Amino acid sequence: MIYNIHHLHCGSMCPVCGPLFGQFTFRANLVCHCLLIETHHGLVLIDTGIGLQDYQNPQARLGKIVSRIGGIEYNQDLSAIAQIQKLGFKPEDVRHIIVSHLDFDHAGGISDFPYATVHVLASEYNATQNLKSLKAKIRYRTQQFQQHRYWNFIEPNTTDSWFNLTQAHGLNLFQDEILMIPLLGHTAGHSGIAIKQPDGWLLFCGDAYYSHQQLDPSFHSVSLNQLERTFATDNQLRLSNLSKIQQLAQAQPEIEIICAHDPIELARYQRVKG
Repeated sequence: MIYNIHHLHCGSMCPVCGPLFGQFTFRANLVCHCLLIETHHGLVLIDTGIGLQDYQNPQARLGKIVSRIGGIEYNQDLSAIAQIQKLGFKPEDVRHIIVSHLDFDHAGGISDFPYATVHVLASEYNATQNLKSLKAKIRYRTQQFQQHRYWNFIEPNTTDSWFNLTQAHGLNLFQDEILMIPLLGHTAGHSGIAIKQPDGWLLFCGDAYYSHQQLDPSFHSVSLNQLERTFATDNQLRLSNLSKIQQLAQAQPEIEIICAHDPIELARYQRVKG
């Protein structure tokens, strides 16, 4: 049973060239939007943002390239562990972590919760074991999670539908109230996470898109599309899943759709809370 959903701001990044991210400023304003869900099985963290150790040792944990050009705000108060404690919980209350994928800005906080079980698509974890390309070396910082002990690897192959998408099996613990929705393309094992709400669903799309503007099929940005193409491991799959998300947004208004890095989407929930 789901009791409450908290929207956390677990990182701020301001890389140069805002138009690459669908913004019209010199520096982009990006957030790491994570979710903390109160359930009868303890706390569930959806993505972990930039972790406490990343803030403390940025070059060792994130690498020189990311540290220099990422425009990261090194503020330990933005770590998931700090915000969870501010809400009155203890780190050990986090029993489960579900990650959309293992890029450095999504997996950084895994090491802050050593007793939590991390749920991830098996194809995503496998991709972190082969870092031959420069893109893979930059995006995956395995020191963030390589010592973690508790994993649940979920196979993405399934024929069970969830609206116009599919769901992966392996989260039976949550009685179909939390689902992993494979949204491959950005990475080999990228996944969305669907959370049941009293009046519909909340679909967390990770990096399947970057800007809320992309939920409108008529929106086009050459620079944003090129950036997403550059980051993608399979651009055709990425575009296919983006199209399905757009269709969902148009046809199913009872589904709230959010991504990981749009500050406008995060601010929407912070205003409601305030």
